[in-house]
Formats: sequence, structure tokens, C-alpha cells
Amino acid sequence: MTEADIARVIRVFETCQAKWALVGAYAVGLLTEPRATVDFDFIVEARKLKSVVSALGAIDVDLIRSNNHALFREALDRAQLVGEWRIPPPEVIIALKFLSAVSPWRNRDKRSQDIVDLRTVYHSVGPETLDADTMSELAALVYPGAEREFEKLLARIDRGDPVEI
Repeated sequence: MTEADIARVIRVFETCQAKWALVGAYAVGLLTEPRATVDFDFIVEARKLKSVVSALGAIDVDLIRSNNHALFREALDRAQLVGEWRIPPPEVIIALKFLSAVSPWRNRDKRSQDIVDLRTVYHSVGPETLDADTMSELAALVYPGAEREFEKLLARIDRGDPVEI
């Protein structure tokens, strides 16, 4: 996507008065250091999605309906302005990466990249800066009992152990 395409996407969100949040690799890059990726991922307010899609026309962008998962709703509700972007706080980005990493519908290579992204944000922001209770509460939204798996994952990361999902 070109910068002009992204600017148009943001204008469409604003014109449609849709709440939105940037997630995925670009959001990770805003918290850490940018990495190569080919797409922009946005969570968009579910009730405004139809008008957003209609107004976007042929622009190819990944839009995630906010009501598809409780964690998406949390990401949208907690998003904050960082420069020109609305992104969820690091705790939410980490929980979203956990959700992607454990998804049985996601390609194994992409799940592996999700773990790398999760670990990168965790280390870049710093475990001492992150709110561990908030991250556990968010991880609990992934599936019943997920917070226990999530806490074990963070313990492995803290120890420097290899991490695989």
C-alpha cells in the first residue's frame, strides 16, 4: 500500500465516524522497530464496517470486525493516539499476538512470527513497565484458561527459553 492509500483509509474511517485501531506488524513496529510487511491490519467498529468497506472501494486493506472476538473489542476501546495512528496499548498488542499465535486457523509460519512479535514487544517495552495483571485479564478473553498458558509463555520468555506454540 502507498502512503496515499493509507491516508485515504484513515480519511474513510473519519468520514464514516468509525472507531478504528491499527494492529498487526505495523503496530508492533511502532512499539519496537519496523519490520517488512505487506499489509495494514485495522480493527474497525462493527456497526460502521459496511459503510467503511463501501467507501474504501478498491483499496486492499485487512479489516477486522470489532465484534468478532472480545479481545478485538478491547483493542478498539483501549486504542490511543500515537502520532497519526490509533493503536492499542502494548499489553493489548501482546494479548492480540497471543490470540493469533494459538489460533488453530492460522498458518504455522504466521503463528511463529506472532510469537516473535509478542516477544519483541514484551522485551522492547519491558516486563517491568507492562501491567502483568492487565495482560493476564486480556489473555483470559482468548479462551477459558488461556491466562495460565499465557503466564507460562511469559515465564519461558523471561528465562530465555525457546518458545513454541
